[in-house]
Amino acid sequence: MVQQQKERKPDSDFLFRIVRGYEGRRLTWHSLECATGKNARYAKRTAYASPEARREAIKANNVAKGYHESFGNYYTDHLAKCCIGRPDATESASPTFTTAQARRIFKQAHDAGMAAGMAHTPTPMIVGTPTTPFGNDIDYSKRTYHVPSGLCGFAWVVIRPGNSSLARQAKKLGIGGSAYGGGVSIWIHEHGQSYECKQQHAHAYARVLSEHGVDAYAQSRLD
Repeated sequence: MVQQQKERKPDSDFLFRIVRGYEGRRLTWHSLECATGKNARYAKRTAYASPEARREAIKANNVAKGYHESFGNYYTDHLAKCCIGRPDATESASPTFTTAQARRIFKQAHDAGMAAGMAHTPTPMIVGTPTTPFGNDIDYSKRTYHVPSGLCGFAWVVIRPGNSSLARQAKKLGIGGSAYGGGVSIWIHEHGQSYECKQQHAHAYARVLSEHGVDAYAQSRLD
């Protein structure tokens, strides 16, 4: 019996080629014409217009399935430097900050993050013992715990590139450290273990940095 090969869709149906790192947690986006992407061992074409669009689609799919929006979203992805192009140096140069300026910006970002985190009311959860060893229910005849802070998790802000002025200042001031996959990460330690509040804090923090011309974004994961 001769098996028919599945017809390969043309490249015109896709926009980028996503290359997965060996550990599976770092995704690099390349143009379809890029030789690096074509020759990569772990590569897959995608019709998404950007990493952000793909992340939003994953969140929407998780919510539709009844999961938390960040379920399985533990990877980092970005456009490869070889495919971004080389814009004019004046346009692409990251802004430069003195230590005093950086300290003021970080305080402004921290204050905005604290306000966002404190203003958010997380969805509470009840922790208890299931009726069966691997059950997904709660046996209310046994002791239960009400957790008003909701799901437990972590959140942080990433500044790219790691050698930019504000990224270096973050390390110098003891605010940030080297991020997995590149850049400098600033972890959110406030709000106890509340995943939702930490997430709100990180997004507000990143927005303030972005307003100062810094490439910054928030990331998070459940505990």
